Amino acid sequence: MKSTMDIHELKNEEVDSILKWIQQEKVLVYDKSYQCETRDVFKAKLDNFYAETKDPLLTAVIGEIGNNSFDHNLGSWTDVVGLLLEVLSAEKLVILADRGQGIRASLSRIIPEIKSDKEALEIAFTKVISGRSPEQRGNGLKFVSSAMQNNGFSLWFQSGTGAVSISNKEIKFFENSFNIKGCIAIIKY
Repeated sequence: MKSTMDIHELKNEEVDSILKWIQQEKVLVYDKSYQCETRDVFKAKLDNFYAETKDPLLTAVIGEIGNNSFDHNLGSWTDVVGLLLEVLSAEKLVILADRGQGIRASLSRIIPEIKSDKEALEIAFTKVISGRSPEQRGNGLKFVSSAMQNNGFSLWFQSGTGAVSISNKEIKFFENSFNIKGCIAIIKY
């Protein structure tokens, strides 16, 4: 049994299309039906997801990742404001993507010595720290990691070239060969 999830395991036409979109230098909105330009639109889509699945933990995980897009990118979007949220119910996949500043840029404000996107993700997913210092925050991605590891969900998350895979109670950090503008999270439930 494979211990971590690979992006290639998740690939389908929609995942490929979103990956292509988030890697481009400058883009327009991916698809208006998936775009959440404001937090209230994201919240409405999240409420719909909960109504469909009745899964409060998974809804909270998606909410944490999506809210981070708004919390850490206000005024820092590269071109498309907000985030993309697509639920592929048949495949049991949720895709969240934003074209914001990314994890490393957010954390570098308080830890300027971060040397790589991978290191930034390791800090974000394992340490209590926030790119919104001095606010007493920074538990969100640790919560996501714990929920993934303890409840049979899988996550593939990338920001810049740094990536993390969480599956079968194991977490693995690595550098990927391609660069993401902002962040992308793919949850398998």
